[in-house]
Amino acid sequence: MRFNPYDDVIVQPSTVSSVAIQSLTGSSAVNGDAYDTSIGIESIVIHIRTEIASGSPSAASVAWALQECATSGGTYTAATDNTGTAIGGTINTKTVAADTFARVEGIMLKNTNLTASPYGGRLRYLRIVLTPTYTGGTSPATLTYAEFIGSPGNGLQLPVRTTVSNT
Repeated sequence: MRFNPYDDVIVQPSTVSSVAIQSLTGSSAVNGDAYDTSIGIESIVIHIRTEIASGSPSAASVAWALQECATSGGTYTAATDNTGTAIGGTINTKTVAADTFARVEGIMLKNTNLTASPYGGRLRYLRIVLTPTYTGGTSPATLTYAEFIGSPGNGLQLPVRTTVSNT
């Protein structure tokens, strides 16, 4: 039984080597640590915070992607919504700091037939991958922070998978 609103939320920073705030430089993807969804999460909101890029680049952005895997140390692949579209996006970081949110459903509803519609559901482990892109500038960098915000399961009936995107 939940006695207050704080019992209904789980917040887990997406860390890299135990550090939650990352300074992204270059153009290489930075993989967040694995998040185990088997603790009874029914839905997740991904929150990504990006600050304005330093170093005066003429263009700057951070692409983010959600990846999933059946095991913590296994090979991660793009997490897709129920239409087969990869979950992710691109954030412009040249002129303004930004907060981006994405709701992810289908936790613990993995469709075992991955070649047939309706797609959807999640594998047990999730991670957020951030990839910076810069044009010009002097050693450009962007501070970022990513986290999973989850809702613990409470026995409610879960949604039915459909071919219409619900992400």
